[in-house]
This record gives sequence, C-alpha cells and structure tokens, in this order.
Amino acid sequence: MTYVLKVTKAGENVLTATDPNDFIFNSELNTFKIIAEGNYYSQTVNADPKVFTIAHGRSSTPAVYAFAEFPDGKTTLPNEVDYNFAGKWWLLSVDATNIRLTFYKDDGGANYNVDIKYYIFETPGT
Repeated sequence: MTYVLKVTKAGENVLTATDPNDFIFNSELNTFKIIAEGNYYSQTVNADPKVFTIAHGRSSTPAVYAFAEFPDGKTTLPNEVDYNFAGKWWLLSVDATNIRLTFYKDDGGANYNVDIKYYIFETPGT
C-alpha cells in the first residue's frame, strides 16, 4: 500500500515536517502529530464481523485513523459509503486501551484478506 500526503499551501490546515518521521497537521481546531503507526498485512476476514484489536499503549484515548486495502486493490476509509455495496466494509473505534478495526463480509460472503495501515496521533491541547 502507498499513501501520499500532499501539502498544497502554507499555514493553517496543512501538513508540516521538520523531520521525515515527525509529521504534524495544524488546523484551527487542534494540532495532530503522528506518534505511532502500524501495518497489518494479509489479515483474514473469516467472520462477519471480524474484529482486529490493537493495544495502543497510550495513557488516554488517542486520535486514530486508518486505511484498508481490499483484494480488488481499492483502498477505503472506515465506513466508506460507496464501497458498502460491494459487501465489504469496516469500522474504526478507539477507547482508552485499544484500537478496534471491525470488518464485514456481507452476510456469509467469501473470506478475504485485507491490508491495514493505521496512525496514532498526539493531540496537544486536549
């Protein structure tokens, strides 16, 4: 999977980096710094729903976002509406301990493998 983050203007609401491993998003609502990321490749969705649980190791509930790539090559966001019609969709939830990625296979559809990329953000000021 390849993810491209593009910066199109300077100032507010853009990604900035002083180090390749230190990406920061500044917005009028908050500042988000990527503090951890992970990959789960070829995870088998063999139940409906299938939940993948990841302990995030933070002392409070962090901001998290993720992408999933399905066998047909489509990369989706959690609960991406236009992909639900294909019978494969997923949800992202976070609590004080874990990240949960819940995948569906449309009421008994065929098992499939999915690649997952997730990011954990520090949110100063919250």
